[in-house]
This record gives sequence, C-alpha cells and structure tokens, in this order.
Amino acid sequence: MTSEISHGDVHLTFLTTGTVRIRPSMRSQPMSKLGIFRRLRSLRDRGWTPPLPVGVFLIHHPEGLFLFDTGQSPCCNDSGYFPLLALFNSLLSQFTIEPRDGIVEQLLAMDIRPTDLKGVILSHLHNDHAGGLEDLIAEAPDLPIYISREHWEAFGEHPVFASVEGATPNHWPKDFAPRIVDLQERPLGPWKQSYPLTADGKICIVDTSGHVPGHISLVVYSDENTSRDAEKQRVTYLLPGDATYGLDLLDKEEPDGINNDPMRALQTLKTIKQFAMETDVVILPSHDPDTPQLLAKRQTYRPKDRRS
Repeated sequence: MTSEISHGDVHLTFLTTGTVRIRPSMRSQPMSKLGIFRRLRSLRDRGWTPPLPVGVFLIHHPEGLFLFDTGQSPCCNDSGYFPLLALFNSLLSQFTIEPRDGIVEQLLAMDIRPTDLKGVILSHLHNDHAGGLEDLIAEAPDLPIYISREHWEAFGEHPVFASVEGATPNHWPKDFAPRIVDLQERPLGPWKQSYPLTADGKICIVDTSGHVPGHISLVVYSDENTSRDAEKQRVTYLLPGDATYGLDLLDKEEPDGINNDPMRALQTLKTIKQFAMETDVVILPSHDPDTPQLLAKRQTYRPKDRRS
C-alpha cells in the first residue's frame, strides 16, 4: 500500500509493509505508570489494537531517494525468525505481511532498485523498523545506513540486549557498520541540536529518545504548490517514527507502554508539541492509520497546550 504527495522538489511516499496488532497498553499508558510496571501491564494485557500500519517513508529529494526505516520482513512469521531471547514478541505483537509487502518488492514495483537509493535512516533497530534491512543490503551492499550514536551504542554494540528489547540482530547484515550520526550544534525549533542529511538542509535528523535510547526522527521541508494557481510555499513534515503512535496520544502526552525511559519519552512528546506550536507542521507517525490521509491533505497538527 502506498500514499504519495508529489507537488514539490521534495516529496514523500508512505509505504506500509504489512500491519501489526499490539496490546493496547503497549500503544500508550498514562504517566502515572512508571518503569517496570508499564511493561508488566503490557504483558498482562489480553486485548489487541485494530491492525496498525507498519510504515516506511520514501523521501524524494534532488540529491536522491532516501528511506526512513525499512519496515518489517515478510519472513517475520517464519519459525525461528526471531532470536531466542525475543521472549515476549509473540505476546505483544501479531504481524500480517505478504511477500509483496516487503520493502524491496514495493520499491521494485515502483521501478526503484535498492541501488538507486541514496541512503536509509533508521529511527531505531526494532524489528518492525529495521526488518527490511537484510533484503535491502543483499541487493545493495554499499547502501549507507544512518543510525544515531546513542542508539548504536545501546543496541548495535550489545546484540543480546537488543534481542531482548525487540531487535533482530540475527538478521542484521554481516559485519554491519552503519554510518553513525552525531548531532551538531545546529538549533532546529526547540531542539538545540540537529543533523542536516542533505546539503540544502531540507532533510534533518533530530533526537526523539525515550521509546529507545537514541531514537531519531526526521524534519523534512518541501516547497509545494498547495493549489493550481498558488505560488509554492514551504510545507514542514515531521516523521516521528515510534516517538508517538498517534496524534491522539501526542495530544494527551501519553508515551508508549513499553519504552526504556518514560520520562524522557514524555519530554520528547512535549518537545514535538512545542515544535508544532512554533511551526505549522504535518506530523506523520509510522503506526497511525490516519497517516495516509494526513499526508494527502497535508494536514497541519494543532496541539493542545498541556505545558506544565
């Protein structure tokens, strides 16, 4: 499934690599539940959410094509796919994905080869965001993969911990050596640091830690025709990955229920809302069923001010 907006020099295509159902308490919990109790509540939850998209963004830029995340692997339901230490994966998530939903298959259907990509930016290494990496690198061994230093030091250098936390290091490319992103002293809205990925600064990385250490999001600027007769105007997009699972949760300032650091996750939500108070921005969560419509309408997020 794809959803695209293509009226400017930079534009986005939203791809869904299947769907996932998760425990409702995993999607969000009030901040009154802290630390280990948040994870225990998710594990004890017996319900499921409706199917949620496993989203990937293809960013069309004059410098080339970039992917934000790689989605899930079509092999994820095969016996033995997950590492033995992924003890809770089947208890917390159920994926529905067909071979045609894999990121390589979807790119080829758009007449894009993996070798045509300029780079891949991973918000983090959880299996539903890095699951397509194995197939991409098999087709394009020299494809640059960008990961924040904090996240690589937490997950990439500790595959046992990463396995327990929901990553699949058994499917990372052999001798995996991503390009490490060190944020620079370049303020972007409320963020004191950012990392411009392109020379024109229209794709920028910002820190949105909390869900996992070193989780990153993208700010993308596009000069678009918003109507047939109008002059081009700047449209700002924020791709928050798993920093929030939906705009309803962003409004309520409820982090997900199984993160590493709920206080840091809460601060990230407040920072995103502050950015939206200062800038007209279209926010496109990776797992929000409304994201295709939000993208198509370029619908600006209007936050409820809950600063305290």
